[in-house]
Amino acid sequence: MKYAEMVKQGQIRLFKAGIVDADTDAWILLETICCVSQVDYFTKMHNEVPDDAMQAYFKAIDKRSTHYPLQYIIGEWEFMGLRFKVNESVLIPRQDTELIVETAMRIIDDFYSEQERTIDVIDLCTGSGCIAISLAKKFDNVNMLGTDISADALHLAKVNAELNKIDNVQFIKSDLFLELETDMDSRHKEFDMIISNPPYIRSKEIEKLMPEVKDYEPRIALDGDKDGLVFYKKICAQSRNHLRKKGCLILEIGYDQAEDVTDILEKNIYRNIQVIKDWSGNDRVVVAYR
Repeated sequence: MKYAEMVKQGQIRLFKAGIVDADTDAWILLETICCVSQVDYFTKMHNEVPDDAMQAYFKAIDKRSTHYPLQYIIGEWEFMGLRFKVNESVLIPRQDTELIVETAMRIIDDFYSEQERTIDVIDLCTGSGCIAISLAKKFDNVNMLGTDISADALHLAKVNAELNKIDNVQFIKSDLFLELETDMDSRHKEFDMIISNPPYIRSKEIEKLMPEVKDYEPRIALDGDKDGLVFYKKICAQSRNHLRKKGCLILEIGYDQAEDVTDILEKNIYRNIQVIKDWSGNDRVVVAYR
């Protein structure tokens, strides 16, 4: 079988399986499984595909046909221009979440860049570590801490820190701030910035999500309980004891949660609350100050 025929068959199989981006996914799998870029393809399209490469390609196509996420098949994904290893223990980094990183970068540039001391930042529910690592990569003067309740997620976050050559980030297992309460390290007590992209999908809404999400991404990283707000309530209440004066709290939210999250913040005596929209015009990030 020639490369041109193999790719065409891959696209057809994915299309029949109801994969939305069938054509694109078939190309990405060609590049990652067969190590053939689209540029190389046009010089090889009429060449015979080695048997082992063809078998590996169609095995990946068949797996993708079950709606198993493309990112998990290839084992990595890009976020903020960096590469991150991903598997079923973590959410797949999404472009929407880049907004929370860009917001944090702007605030650090505006308010903290001229400070001589190191800026202490914590990323709660860190998952793959994409938020924490992206910030640590950008700023040498940031002392970054990422926490998660999942040991498997933390292992992958540490792998990603090594992959991106980051040494100013640390990852520890903690249920939000719980383990930090007994940590003897003073660096883990107070922070200039607290960031989180917590689980915020309403429990009953999860089954309505696309199969790639509801069937394969970790439920613990999606489920925000009945109202989708349980983690915001916990974070806003607990963070007051860990955020320095004039420090900021930055949260990713669902498109319809701005009013509820703002109300939670106000009840916890946060001020200067700002809601930031994403590129689609949906409310996506909330910033508040102590």
